[in-house]
Amino acid sequence: MSRNKGGRPPKNEGQKIKQAHLRLTEDQHKKLMQLEDQIGLNRTDLFIKRVLENQDFIITKDVLIQLAKVGAEMGKVGSNINQLAKHANTIIKNHQLPPEIVAQYNDLLGLHLVQERELYKVLRQMYRVMKN
Repeated sequence: MSRNKGGRPPKNEGQKIKQAHLRLTEDQHKKLMQLEDQIGLNRTDLFIKRVLENQDFIITKDVLIQLAKVGAEMGKVGSNINQLAKHANTIIKNHQLPPEIVAQYNDLLGLHLVQERELYKVLRQMYRVMKN
């Protein structure tokens, strides 16, 4: 039969038990409060990410809203590209499509693909930051 030792169990490792206090001017405090509101993190998490983890880039609510808009626009661009390709194929079947238009379309599609790859790189970086 085990005996109840009583008392509080020991704290888990990694649990936040230490405090750090800052002295700020009124202006600094206002900036800190604005930063908290913009980013959507409390002071502790903000301090840990910016100071201790040297994280320059923090995902804010505004960034997520902008990403949603960019994603929607990318979908619209993709639909437009598909419609143009279908239209071009229809024209080619009926009569000759000028080669300048095909070259211009290919150039614009190539530019779109380059920009899409760059966007995906940024999104992967942001995902890594959010994951940690």
